[in-house]
Amino acid sequence: MDYYDWVAGQLGKAPSVIDWKDIPAEDVSDPNLTTHSGTVRQTWVGDKVMMTRVVVKPNSKGKPHFHPSEQVSMILRGGVKVYMHGREQLAMAGSIVHIPGNAVHMFEILGEETEILDVYTVNASVEELRKQYPQETQA
Repeated sequence: MDYYDWVAGQLGKAPSVIDWKDIPAEDVSDPNLTTHSGTVRQTWVGDKVMMTRVVVKPNSKGKPHFHPSEQVSMILRGGVKVYMHGREQLAMAGSIVHIPGNAVHMFEILGEETEILDVYTVNASVEELRKQYPQETQA
């Protein structure tokens, strides 16, 4: 099943309390979902918001992309270089990264395994989450 179809099927079904250990972890290799090697993901879906905990191998570089959903990422462990709006910024454990909807962005994982908690808005449809890759736009 397509990941976005799965997310759509989960909207509005979230229990009020759940432990992360009860959310299945999955290895992600689909380039439409991640361009980082060795990504492991857990996803929780609410009514209008989705939260994903990802663990990414060191020295992994993503691809510039965008999606209509607003994204907030908290770096829980490790660190990343964030490329967005023609700028490069470091975000280390404890940092919060805000990515407006449709902003072209990219994360480069630094020299240690990195854990990130991503929160995405889902206003109208899960299609807002689908990544798009610009041809020649810089992050």
